[in-house]
Amino acid sequence: MIQFHIHHYHHYNDDVMQLLGKIMTAVDDLQAKANAVLAAVQADTNIDTAIAKIVDDNAQTIKTLQQQLADAGNDPAKLQQLSATMDAILQTDLANGKIVADKVTANTPADAPAPTPSNPVSPPAS
Repeated sequence: MIQFHIHHYHHYNDDVMQLLGKIMTAVDDLQAKANAVLAAVQADTNIDTAIAKIVDDNAQTIKTLQQQLADAGNDPAKLQQLSATMDAILQTDLANGKIVADKVTANTPADAPAPTPSNPVSPPAS
């Protein structure tokens, strides 16, 4: 039986390894930025989903009130009940608006600094 032995030697070029190191650093940086963007998009999606639910719920409330109004006809008791329901909706809406306004105010700096441009341009020399 004949036996073969294959030996493979790979000689690394330092320049190639340095370039590969720079490429991998750039790839890691891009991955970190992509992860940050993904997190922001997911947070926005959660907010968008919540807003869409509010819009859908309000649309359903309007349809329900329209039906209750149609069902009430000229019955004073039913019209009074519908009026009380609409007052409760208004008060809840005002309370929710205050909750949002208070949170926005609480989380907004009083004197927010002006943003610094990421690539400032020097004025031309005179």
